[in-house]
Amino acid sequence: MGWGYVEDAIDKSTLQPILDVMAPVLGGAPQPARPGPSAADVTLATPAVDPPQALAAFVSTDHDQRLLRAVGRSFRDLATLRAGTPLAAPAAVATPRNPQELEDTLAWASDAGLAAIPFGGGSSVVGGVNPEDMGDWPGAVTIDLQRMNQVFGINERDRVVHAEAGILGPALENALAGTGLAVRHYPQSYFHSTLGGWVATRGAGHFSTLRAKIEDRVQSLSVMLPDGSTSTTRPLPASSIGPDPNRLWAGSEGALGVITDVRLRLVADPAHKLSASIGFRDFETALEATRAIAQAEIWPAQMRVLDPFEHMVSTALAGGAGEGALMILGFEGEYDVSRQRDAAVEIARAHGGTPRTSGDSGAGDWREAFFRQPYLRDALLDHAVIVDTFETAVPWSAVPAFYHSVLEATGEALDEVCGHGGVACRVTHAYTDGVALYFSFYAPGEHDALLTQWHALKAAVSEAVVAGGGTMSHHHAMGRDHKTWARTEIPDAFRSAIRGAKSALDPTGMLNPGLWFAD
Repeated sequence: MGWGYVEDAIDKSTLQPILDVMAPVLGGAPQPARPGPSAADVTLATPAVDPPQALAAFVSTDHDQRLLRAVGRSFRDLATLRAGTPLAAPAAVATPRNPQELEDTLAWASDAGLAAIPFGGGSSVVGGVNPEDMGDWPGAVTIDLQRMNQVFGINERDRVVHAEAGILGPALENALAGTGLAVRHYPQSYFHSTLGGWVATRGAGHFSTLRAKIEDRVQSLSVMLPDGSTSTTRPLPASSIGPDPNRLWAGSEGALGVITDVRLRLVADPAHKLSASIGFRDFETALEATRAIAQAEIWPAQMRVLDPFEHMVSTALAGGAGEGALMILGFEGEYDVSRQRDAAVEIARAHGGTPRTSGDSGAGDWREAFFRQPYLRDALLDHAVIVDTFETAVPWSAVPAFYHSVLEATGEALDEVCGHGGVACRVTHAYTDGVALYFSFYAPGEHDALLTQWHALKAAVSEAVVAGGGTMSHHHAMGRDHKTWARTEIPDAFRSAIRGAKSALDPTGMLNPGLWFAD
């Protein structure tokens, strides 16, 4: 098990040059490769249950089906599979094809005393779908929604698509072919994540400004509660009638109801695209240019900024070599975007940037590397290299001090836990008042101690983020991995209110137990 599709995995010939580039960071050559276990070699700790025959068409207790939904695709998840210990897994997997089968699944789970975990594409990297920390619940049925993938309608006048939550990103985009409209929401998990998963985790795409966060694009949604009732919000452009109910379920990670369908705001399929790549001597200078562009409200569709180490790793993945910091700008729209592109480049130039390319290649090359990075992590894991990421957001007034403090804390943790290591950072999203920073770290691990090492590193980097005033997640959600530290940014009164909502919507607490909603 690993990220994505087997045929897209990184082969040895591609990996070796990357290992050579990273050897100084890892203190030399990494450990010899040890492939992950086969599905048959993984023991599931949770015993299977016996679902009623009436559900046999869409409920399975097959070992491989349960294993496939036992974890997401984080480093911790994949290291757990390699640990050789019995794995917490769903007792059964449901794949309902329609709301009635979903209702039947919830009714059976309730009668059987099982928890229920909604599941989209399974690309969570924060422990959001793992049947762990479930208290008194003896087991769970994981509800994989990918067979609920219809497109109900496309309202071209309103620029809204109405689709079921289980539809994957590419299928949703393909359904719009010929309409002149597009979704244009590209998280790194785009090929392996669902519309409902995007909303349930408040995800973001690689388009960096204006339409980055999915919750801003939800016009309305429908949610099924454990008792089988459905709550649907009204499709309105805006409203001031109390707190926004769409925002209650956006980010709830399946703990407050099962999102069944969404009306999503669309954009025009862009007729014009331009990009530019701009080099900087250091990340700090590039950050100042990023702030100036964001606060000028020019709004590039994409504005990624790679620090020197991130630039080196990303370029190595593409078979090249990169030095210094790099800003990647992408503009797109219905009309000519050259003026916006030129204005952003001039701001960058005024802040010490040197334009390197123009046209469409810069953003396109980054996009391909962006989607390939999780495959690199998996290939390095075979060699016991610890590769993980954490992302956050802070106000501009905290930058660059926050960047340096987190970089230093992470580096110290890598040295203490692993003896060596490297830390990279990139800007993923920019706002007029702040910026999202995405850190990656690489360290030599030990095949038999990966989880112990990872837990120590995760605690250190999370404490550094909290100490610096950053959020525990800008777009990966909270899951189980972040909940200890996420509590610091959630006011007590709001936590009480959410517990009240949880009690009203899910009285028995059966939906995705183990998140902060319950304590």
